[in-house]
Amino acid sequence: MTKTLQKRYKGYKAKLFKIQQMVFVPIHAQRWKTTLCFSQTTCNFTAEGRAKIHNSLKAIDKTMLSYIMRNYIPNRTIEYNDNRISKFIAQYGKCAILGVELGINEWHCHHINPYHHSKDDSYSNLIILDKAIHQLIHLKDKVKIETLLHSLKLTSKQKEKINKLRLKCQNEII
Repeated sequence: MTKTLQKRYKGYKAKLFKIQQMVFVPIHAQRWKTTLCFSQTTCNFTAEGRAKIHNSLKAIDKTMLSYIMRNYIPNRTIEYNDNRISKFIAQYGKCAILGVELGINEWHCHHINPYHHSKDDSYSNLIILDKAIHQLIHLKDKVKIETLLHSLKLTSKQKEKINKLRLKCQNEII
């Protein structure tokens, strides 16, 4: 048996069959788990399924979402524009650091790994932040940083998250 099969069927005591140097494992030896919280009614192909998907999006203001969709950033890739909308929806229009709902002109989409280094516009490399938090991540002037910190009144956990993003941008910890 290969190492993968040995690992997969560890503890299995039934008889295994070998034909031309290949091990066959009976179907009843397969392990499985019950998928919890799975609903068969959620589906892209039926009206009911689509309605169920769209009802979960009701937490986001429709006017805000339509504004974001209409006002794409022209000098960025299609991937970036699509992924920033998706990330905004996934975060329910809230700042990843502060957790507050953001207005039309109060949010920025930040590259976790700077774009000029990675050229990565993927969904996993983007994060939605409050405008002031985004400034705080990129600022280098200590006086301006202190002013922003004083006005934001961040918790230690929030500062820790900001520092992780600052380090990715090759800035000093605050």
